[in-house]
Parts: sequence; structure tokens; C-alpha cells
Amino acid sequence: MSLFAACKKQEYQSIEELDAVSIDSYIRANNLTVQPLGNSGMYYQILEEGKGNDIDYTGRYALVYTVRSLDGVYSVTDTFASASRYFDYLGYFLGAAPQGTAISTSPAYQQQIEREEGLKMAIRSMLKKTDGQIRVLIPSRLLPYGRNGNTDLGIPSNASMDYVIRVIDSASMPAYEDLSIRKRMQAAGLDTADFTKTETGIYYQITEQGDGNPITVDSTITCSYKLHLMNGTEFQSADSATVLISNTVNAWKEVLPKINQGGTVRFLTPSTQAYGYSGSSSIAPFSALDFEISVRKTENDD
Repeated sequence: MSLFAACKKQEYQSIEELDAVSIDSYIRANNLTVQPLGNSGMYYQILEEGKGNDIDYTGRYALVYTVRSLDGVYSVTDTFASASRYFDYLGYFLGAAPQGTAISTSPAYQQQIEREEGLKMAIRSMLKKTDGQIRVLIPSRLLPYGRNGNTDLGIPSNASMDYVIRVIDSASMPAYEDLSIRKRMQAAGLDTADFTKTETGIYYQITEQGDGNPITVDSTITCSYKLHLMNGTEFQSADSATVLISNTVNAWKEVLPKINQGGTVRFLTPSTQAYGYSGSSSIAPFSALDFEISVRKTENDD
């Protein structure tokens, strides 16, 4: 008998086959009511019909989303985390970093940006309007990390994903941020009746007026402070920081002049008075923020 006669050709599943099997198994295991999106391999479910404006690839939108791999290995459910927020052109939305305008000129991402596929296509063609929510099961081959996964992000190989995405209309952002602030206050045991709301949407409470020097936008102050995100995470703090108020975000410029040296104030500000809808390198897009500040020393420019 020939040795070679016993050898059988090894057959490997294509990535399309692997994706299809994992998505089908996930749908059955979780008894999901989803619809196929043409021949894309994606499945979708409209969780909340959009009530706002028409969605277009060239529009800039605020997106809040959760995502988990179908095997449960990777999961991001904190909607206040940077990994769950996006504010940029829909045409540059890929569902995971890097994405957005930062990759718009990168040759490595040109094909994904130019092709009408993936999450952006599901949002535009199925959700259609802002102020709605959609669930998308997307095969790994349509995601930026593809078959190999992303070890830096903890995303396994061949990881098809389950996204739940809300698209917020620009006209609805003030109400969305105000609700986020109110929920944070409730979770922190704060009574909104103890706070004053400014015309810019900031809620502030002066717990100690202070009897020292007045504070102006041009003041340099020495203070202790804490900064919390809307999920309660203490993002930053300092026992003694020297700060030129004119170099800070608008919320500091508006609220701190309401107290004097020796004063203490807590305020919760919408992103419009902080780091804006786009956020910063360390602050997630459209992040409302919770500050507690005690001013120990004030120096005013003449």
C-alpha cells in the first residue's frame, strides 16, 4: 500500500465561510430577530426608528455604540468610553480605531473608506435618519482588523462583531448631554435643586464662597480639583495645581469667577463648554464632565 494513498487533502474554510457560520450560530443561540443586509454578510435590526434628518456619508454625526465579539472575548459596553464614541464624517466610520478624518489620507485605509460597505453602509441605507438606533452583526472581513484581529485592542482573530449604534442629531445634542448630566447627578446622590443651571447648560453648586481675592478670567489660581466622567470614573485629580484660567475650558472661565479665593465649587458641564463634540487626545468625543474645585490662592493680573 502506498503511503501517499492514506493522505487526504486538508480543506480549509474561507473567511467568508467562517464568518457565516459564526454569525448564524450567534443568531440562533441568542434568538435574534435580524434581517440580512443584501449579500453583504451583515444582519441588522432597527431598534429605534430614526426621527431626525437624513443620514449621508458626508455628514458629521455623533455616534454612541456598544460592541462585542460574537464569542464574547472582546466587549465594550461603557458608552462614555472613547472606544464607544465617534464624532466625524460617517464615511470615515469603521467601528474601531483608527478611524475618522485621521485616516482619510492614509493609503492603508483608502479601500475601506472608498468602498460602500460595512457599518457606515448599514447606518446610511437601513437606519436612514438620525436620532435612531440600529443593531448590526458584521463579519470580520468587513472590519478594519480583518481576519487577524488586533492584539493591542484585545480583539481575537476572525472576530465578527455585534454593534448597537445610536446616531444623535446635532439638534438633539443639548438634550442628550443634559440627560447625561442629570443621570450622573442622580448616580452621585446629588439633588438638582441644589444646583444652578446657566444659559450654557452648566450645573454648578457653590459650597464655599470664599472671602479672599476675587477670581477673574485673567487670574492664576492654585487649586485642588477632581474631574469625573459621566460614568463616575475619576479621570484626573490634583492636590495643588497652578492654573491660568484664561488657558482653561470655557466652563472654568464661566464658573470660577463666581467664587473667591478660599471658595469651593462643583459643576457639571456639557461638552460644548469643555472639549467640544470632537473631544481631545484623552477626552472622548462629546463628553460632559464633572469638576470639583477648591481655590487656595489667587493672583490677579493688573
